[in-house]
Amino acid sequence: MPKSPVFIVGSPRSGTSALVKALKTIGYNGYNEGNFLPLLRIIDRAVDNHFATFGRPNPNQLTPQIDQAKLKSGIETLFKQLTDQAHPYPLWFDKSGHAEMIPAIPILRQLWPDSVYVFCKRRAIENIASRLKKFPGHDFERHCAGWAKIMAAWRTTREQLPSHVYLEVDQQDLIRDTDAISKRIATLLQLDETQLRTLVKTFKSRRPQETTKGSATQMHSPESLGWSEAQIATFRRHCGAEMAAFGYGLGTEYYQAR
Repeated sequence: MPKSPVFIVGSPRSGTSALVKALKTIGYNGYNEGNFLPLLRIIDRAVDNHFATFGRPNPNQLTPQIDQAKLKSGIETLFKQLTDQAHPYPLWFDKSGHAEMIPAIPILRQLWPDSVYVFCKRRAIENIASRLKKFPGHDFERHCAGWAKIMAAWRTTREQLPSHVYLEVDQQDLIRDTDAISKRIATLLQLDETQLRTLVKTFKSRRPQETTKGSATQMHSPESLGWSEAQIATFRRHCGAEMAAFGYGLGTEYYQAR
């Protein structure tokens, strides 16, 4: 049997939807958007903060009498039960582009020991340009900060993961070298040759979502996009460190010179 569940994480506008479509063609089931499981991490952090404030030993208060670990375990068990009930399939996936999904991965691995993770990524320049068109109601700085937060969270989290349970897939690599990336996905998920061929065919026929035709393969620089000096400064402040950490170039060359 292929590996299941598959958790698809990463920044919006980085090819996560293309992966969802591909998994559906090889027998996986799931929702186009998840965004339920990030709440697990949000609640986990809220519990820690609450007990840090009100959990000091005191025989006259309720909170110190509650077993914090037991409370967390009960919450996690409920999340697993609800999620499993919503996915009554032998093979299923969850796609959650919410930033809190990534630090929740250590908890998810405890709840689903056989789970695997695909981190979808895309260079900040093209990602933010796509975000601005898709979500014009959010300002430029919010998009920059959002991309950087997810990339930084993944760099931290992947250090806790064995290499055989995750894969990073860059949208440009998936478009330009579909066969090789599909084979890496097939290895992670333990797919057979028929499923691999279907995966390749799907990726080649259904390109990642594009805000305009051909935009997924276009390379840009901040200047070529017409960003103002103030926007470029904001971009560099938020995204510069993560761009460098992932080896991305700052001009029309997608990757830094190796």
